[in-house]
Amino acid sequence: MTDQEGVNILIQEEFNSTITDFEEILQKVAGEVASGILSEKLTPPELMNKTERYVDSLKNSTEKSKEFMLILKPEKAYSARRLCEEFTQTLKTFKEILIQDSPDPPANSRMAFEQLRKALTDGSDLLFLMREVRDDPSPFMDSLITLRKAAQTKGPVVSIHAAEDVQPLIKNVLGRIDELRAALIGLEKKVGEMKQAMRSLQEESLEILSGEKSLSTETESRGDVESRSSQRRLTEKMDDD
Repeated sequence: MTDQEGVNILIQEEFNSTITDFEEILQKVAGEVASGILSEKLTPPELMNKTERYVDSLKNSTEKSKEFMLILKPEKAYSARRLCEEFTQTLKTFKEILIQDSPDPPANSRMAFEQLRKALTDGSDLLFLMREVRDDPSPFMDSLITLRKAAQTKGPVVSIHAAEDVQPLIKNVLGRIDELRAALIGLEKKVGEMKQAMRSLQEESLEILSGEKSLSTETESRGDVESRSSQRRLTEKMDDD
């Protein structure tokens, strides 16, 4: 086994261990919520005491997992960062609600408990991505790990050969750029269609308003004519009398 293969195996083993820890804690929290051990009926201090170790462990596992995912599958970098940040922010909000002074502690418990429920949902989405990256890492992982090590040590990248490693990586990047360009073209087309639909809706609305105004004017004119006719008939009758 080469040093590079050993590094790869070590990273994947550590990542798998981190996923296992994350999943176990997430399931434990979900189980305690389902059984009522954790509930909105607890006071903020009680809820904090029962969850603080879980929250801290989940945050640590999330940070580790993000680093592993960026190494193992950089094309998932955006999703990895977004899901990790959303999950961490939910946990942070949960703790902040519990420690803030409030004239209505039960309300704080309810709000914090809603954040805890949201964390379980966000955590499930993140766990799905973790498994996906673990089970299907980038085919260019070896080159990426070597580049990363070289950047950290500022040493020469001796094990990368342009024809064997860098060239496929560049092709992959260019392929991603083409996909993004096609996606942008599609988005621009959709935006154009939405603008046209908005213009059509605006024109139809103006026509309806214009029609209503004309009808209103016509009704008012008819009313004026009828009013004048009535006044004229009344005047003629008074003259006859």
